[in-house]
Amino acid sequence: MTTDKRVVKTRKAITEAFMKLSLEKDVRKITVSDIAERAIINRSTFYLHYGDAKEVLEEIERNITEAVYSIIYKFDVADIYGSLNRIFIALTSRLDNHLSFKNFMLYSTASSYVVASIKKTLIDAAMRSIAERKFDVSPKRAEITLPYMISGITDSYISWATGENEISLGEFCTLVSELTAACIAVMKG
Repeated sequence: MTTDKRVVKTRKAITEAFMKLSLEKDVRKITVSDIAERAIINRSTFYLHYGDAKEVLEEIERNITEAVYSIIYKFDVADIYGSLNRIFIALTSRLDNHLSFKNFMLYSTASSYVVASIKKTLIDAAMRSIAERKFDVSPKRAEITLPYMISGITDSYISWATGENEISLGEFCTLVSELTAACIAVMKG
């Protein structure tokens, strides 16, 4: 089944408008009228696609989480440096090629909420992966170590991506790989 290009274009205009508005005001205060005006559509057109502004945020969050998860899913414990290098190159490329996505993720009023949601999704996925693949790690240690590791990696990457650290992506990958290897060693006990 093909999707009407007008529908795709309108939904993209709505989400782009929301992401841009989130740089200017609290996401809880963004209204349908704000979005419609910024997207240059009628309110009635908005309601053909979304029930309210919260639905737009939920879709953006879902799309971001899926995109980040699809990149991070490729992590391989046997190749920590190579995996993290590929992940950070792909993530950086995605951010650099989608300015509104990058600004929303790094600078919007919703960024902390979205990042917290991404962290939870990644922690849950890592715990499932450990259980499914039967990695030789202590489950009790993993419950503590994984949130610590994923939060640290995520926050460090955001700090690097916003320019707070003046090191290359390669140097960043090396540092994060060393820290990740140490966390995995701790999980193994």
